[in-house]
Amino acid sequence: MKKILSAFTAALMLLLCSCTAISENEDALPAAATVAEPQPYPVEAGNLIFNSSPVTVGSLSPAVTEMIYELGYSDRLICRSSYCDTPEEVLSLPETGSAANPDIDKIISYAPELLITQSPIANKDTVRLSEAGISLLTLPAPSSLEELYDNYAALADIFAGSIEGNSLAENTLADMKSAVNEAKNSCESIVFIMNIDGDEITAGTGDSFAGDLFSVFGRNIAENDTDYTITAEELIKADPQYIFLARPLSASDFDSELAEQLSAFSEDHVFSIDASLTERPTARLAETIRSVSEVMTGTNAETTEFTGGYAETHETSGQ
Repeated sequence: MKKILSAFTAALMLLLCSCTAISENEDALPAAATVAEPQPYPVEAGNLIFNSSPVTVGSLSPAVTEMIYELGYSDRLICRSSYCDTPEEVLSLPETGSAANPDIDKIISYAPELLITQSPIANKDTVRLSEAGISLLTLPAPSSLEELYDNYAALADIFAGSIEGNSLAENTLADMKSAVNEAKNSCESIVFIMNIDGDEITAGTGDSFAGDLFSVFGRNIAENDTDYTITAEELIKADPQYIFLARPLSASDFDSELAEQLSAFSEDHVFSIDASLTERPTARLAETIRSVSEVMTGTNAETTEFTGGYAETHETSGQ
């Protein structure tokens, strides 16, 4: 009988020791045998299963770093990418390269329990991180507002657990969602242009975050286009009421013949705006969304200074 108990005890200890804080998500979680009280963990994210909140984290994404601060878990961060510069206090953390060129040796030396990136890293680097016991989570860069909200929800669940995570994400995003609702239908039509090269125009198309964001304000004339590309002919035909340009692009970069065929130029409805508005989106966009809306609704039509760290706009008549 003692041998049977000893064998059972040994098997139980082996099972308990095999449970780790983060593990690979190979299959769906097994269904519970009985109905039980909801538990904050485990939580699934990407290809990982979290059995508890990660204690030490590294980030190779400026947006993710900022989101972690906004969610209230900055104390978990122990290293960052060289591009992570907001908020200012993050600069005190050691740099570990970037997603495109991570310093794997440094990352391994700091040994974060979890490393988060928004851009896939090389397979050889993934293997080294795995061998060092560092879990890697790739949180895709959002191509829409909903995907941005989903990223907040995923991070909130990872750090706070599924029970508190939902309310944490909603509270963090509350002001931004309010700004989005306030900005709806600020104009009839709009386009966000990043670059002009002859007849080829790089713009916020319907499959991009920029395109989805600017669709909030009014009908995005590039909503049916893809791959950030529209033609001068399409722009002339749609004749958007407002044109926003990504700095350093300005109204003077437009061909004069093209500008003459666009009513936005004659009505002083062309503005330049910092492109980081769409490159690293976080909940800080709330203030910028309100400011852009105010420009179009006439609340602050002459000059708008964006103090949220993202953008400054000026009407073409002031250039």
